[in-house]
This record gives sequence, structure tokens and C-alpha cells, in this order.
Amino acid sequence: MDDVTSHLNQRIARLERRNRFVVAVAAISTIAAIGTAVAGRATAAQADAGIHDVLRVRALDVVDTHGITRVKIAAPLPHAIVAGRQLRSRGGRPEDTMSGMLLFDAEGQERSGYATVDHGYSNVLLTLDDKTRQHAMFIAEPTGATTLRLFNGDTRDRLDLGMDEDGPSLTMVRHGEQIYRLPARP
Repeated sequence: MDDVTSHLNQRIARLERRNRFVVAVAAISTIAAIGTAVAGRATAAQADAGIHDVLRVRALDVVDTHGITRVKIAAPLPHAIVAGRQLRSRGGRPEDTMSGMLLFDAEGQERSGYATVDHGYSNVLLTLDDKTRQHAMFIAEPTGATTLRLFNGDTRDRLDLGMDEDGPSLTMVRHGEQIYRLPARP
């Protein structure tokens, strides 16, 4: 195996470990948020002498001790807030919506999301963001295709690791120009 392939295999293995960790954190956070909401709701309901088996809401915000939303579960989710401004969409048309969960940092800045697209091509997405841009996205398409995408918006560099009916693929983009693709497309 040559050095480039060995290096790529090491990076892919590292990305797969990180992805498993992120999915586990998202699942645990969802369960914890729902559990906290249900427990709080059950306590209030018991105080009123009525116990509810199901909590049905359009949105649930989990806030920290300073009142800052740290987890939001909603159907649909609000459009992203970047640098204090709410965007007109979550990347598509303004009428396109997503439902799921968002994670926020201590300043209230969106840092991650786990969502399904509500209309049209219903992808499931997991994103990891810095304070102003996405840097990683894991996409599961309704057809079964999946893509792990890592990118840097400043340099327009991107790495896509995909799997679809044609098998696995790896694409590297440097400054917006594709520099590597395996398998090569005709």
C-alpha cells in the first residue's frame, strides 16, 4: 500500500470513529431531553392529580441555568441563526422545512443538528458546525445512499465519502475544484 492510500485509510478510520461518537451523543441527548421533559411534565401532572401517558408538542426547548436554549426539538425546526441573524432557509427554498433536534453552545449559537427534510426528497441529516458554518454533514437518503461530507467554507475544500447502489466512492475538492475521485467517473 502506498503512503497516500495508507494515509487516506487512517483518516477514514478516524472519521468513522468520530461519526460513531457524534451519532451516540445525538441519540443520548435526544433521549435525555425527552426524558427530562417527560419527567418534568409528569411531576406537574401528578400535582394536578392527572397523569399523562403521552406528551404532544410542536417544539421543546431545553434551557440552561442562564435561560439559554441548549437543545431544541421541533417540527418544523426554525431557520438557522448565524451571527445573530436568522437565515431565510436551512439551505434550500424558504418554504422547505426540517424537523428534528438542534444543539446550541453556551452563547446560544447553533452547533449541531439532527433532522429529517419534511418535503420532497426526505434526507436525514446530522451536522456539526462551528459558530458560523457547517464543517461536517452525514446524510442518509431515502434510497439508502449515504454520504459523509467534511468541508471548509473558507477554502471551499471538501471531502465526500459516499456509499450508494454503485458502491463506495471518495471525492476530494481543493479550492472548489475536484482533485481526486475514486472510483473515477467516465
